[in-house]
Order: sequence, then C-alpha cells, then structure tokens
Amino acid sequence: VLSLAELGVAEWFWRLRTCPFRWAETATATGRVLTGFDVSAMTVKAPAFVVRRADLHRALVEQLDPSTVTLGTRATRVEQTGRAATVRFADGREVTGDVVVGADGLHSVVRAGLVGDDPPRYSGETCYRGLARFAVADVGMLREVQAPGRRCAVHPIDAGHVYWWATRRSAPSVVESADERAAVLERLFAGWRFGFPEALAATPAPAILKNDLFDRRPLRRWSAGRVTLLGDAAHPTTPNLGLGGCLAIEDALVLARAFDEHGADPVRALQQYESERRDRTAQVVRMSRWFGRLGSLTHPVAVRARDLATALTPTTVTAAAFGRAVTYDPGPLRRHGTMDPDSPPAAT
Repeated sequence: VLSLAELGVAEWFWRLRTCPFRWAETATATGRVLTGFDVSAMTVKAPAFVVRRADLHRALVEQLDPSTVTLGTRATRVEQTGRAATVRFADGREVTGDVVVGADGLHSVVRAGLVGDDPPRYSGETCYRGLARFAVADVGMLREVQAPGRRCAVHPIDAGHVYWWATRRSAPSVVESADERAAVLERLFAGWRFGFPEALAATPAPAILKNDLFDRRPLRRWSAGRVTLLGDAAHPTTPNLGLGGCLAIEDALVLARAFDEHGADPVRALQQYESERRDRTAQVVRMSRWFGRLGSLTHPVAVRARDLATALTPTTVTAAAFGRAVTYDPGPLRRHGTMDPDSPPAAT
C-alpha cells in the first residue's frame, strides 16, 4: 500500500479499504485459538486489506496511456547489445528499447534467457481460491485455521463479500473438474469452525480456482546488462505471507527510482535496483516457504508440537515477525538530493 500511494494509484482505489485488518490469529479446525495479537497499530502505518485482483489491475492500468498496453501476445526471446535490448514475440513482432524488464511470471521467458530454464520448486501443496457473497461478523480478522495437512482462511473484502483460500498436501498436476474441486473441499473441511464451510457453500463450483504452489531458490543476480527481472520472474514465492504481489509493486517503485536517479546509465540503474531488492525478496521467499512447511505438517506428533510451540510463543515475538514482513517500506519514489536533472528516464 505504501508503494501504491507513492506511485499515485487512482483515488477511487483507496475507497475500497472497507475492512482493514485489526487482529491476527492462528486457530485449529475445532475452534481453539493458538495465538492472536492486535495488528491495528501496524496497519495504521501500512494499511493491510484485501481487494479484488481486477480492481487492482484497473487502478494500475488507469495510470497508463492505453496505446502502451498490448495484450494477447507472447514473448519468445530477448536479445541485447551494448546499446539496446530487444524482445521478440510469437506473432513476429519485435520491440527495442533501452532496457527490457521481464515481469512475465513463474515461467518467465526473460528469466530463462538470463539464468536458465530450471524447473520451479513444488511446495507439496495445492491451493484452492474463491470469492463469495458471504458476510462475516469479525471483518477486521486475519485468521489462518489449521489441521494436519490442511489449512484455510476467510478474508473479508467488504461487509458482504469474502475471499477465501484452502490448501492441502497433494502430488503436483492433479487435474480436477469444477465439481470435483468443490467435493474435495467439502469433504476435507467439513465441520471446520470460523466460517470456511459456509463460504465454500456460497461459492459456485465453476468459480473455484486451483493452483499448485511453487517458488524458486533466491538468486544472487537477476540482471545482465540491459535486461532485468521483476516480481515472480525474479523471486517467485509461495503465498503463505500474502506478499507475492506486494513484492512486485515494491520492485516497481525501486526500479522507477533507480531510473530516476541513473536514467542516463540504464545498466547502472538496473544494478542499483537489484542490489536494493535482493535481501528483502530472498527473506520473504525463505520465510514464506518455512511457514508453508510448518502449516502443512501431517504427522500427529509434529502437529501437536507445532500447535504447542505456537501457543507458547510470546505474542510479542509473533507480532514483531509479522510486523517486519508486512510494514516494510521501500522508501519514496524520489529521494531528495539524489536525482540527476540532466539524466532523462530510460525507455522501457
């Protein structure tokens, strides 16, 4: 949110913040709360809330000249010289600029050209997601509910709608029809407390999404010359901290600032961007993977030990770790005294 504000995202977008998080907790499927703490002080500094992906996309696109956005084409190759970089597309087109920024996701073509096409790491979990017309009483609650090999959450979007997710241990690439997805979730989460079965029942089966959860090991370098990576192309992470999209937005701000400061030397700008983002993104990738492993334990002894450790850990410790992750501030778009007035921004 701090980065979106710096980037000047549309004013109407901020009016969607009808259900900011005020409390965070972890609970069991039977209704036992293991830990909980007040996050209202943190979210005053860095507001945390859920919005529809389509609303975020619309708010971002509104900041652009429509003629600069092309849909329905696929990048196939990136080339560069000492003076320019070029993207080639499947339809035969090519675009040349001062730099190429690959923001093309987990299976990035740009990344493959830079660091190789190694397969991503499967986390061992598959994730189901949905939106439902469903009202919850505790609209300020951020709660994860856990049981052996399964976990879920119901997050309010506004007073009458929720976003929900659920994970289970699974082999990768298991194909399920819409009805099978609904049936699997109904069986695995039957009788769970805190509203998930009710939110699931309010979701049409064809609207349930299913995705296996992957990440990649953090890179030491993701730029070469005039080509760099951004978001999941650079540092794909599992969604256990809810920070994947946030990292991409932070990247965008830091990259824009680097161009602002070193526009006459785009290679230097990309080096600065990478150096400022490396540690933060690697930390989130590692922490998110660890949280996922912990949350998806299946052995009864390991689950009991996890629940006991969660309950006994001082809430000040848990809150501090949460706060470091979600209140991170990459800084302003322009740093006073650093902009070179003779350096035009680089073309991208």
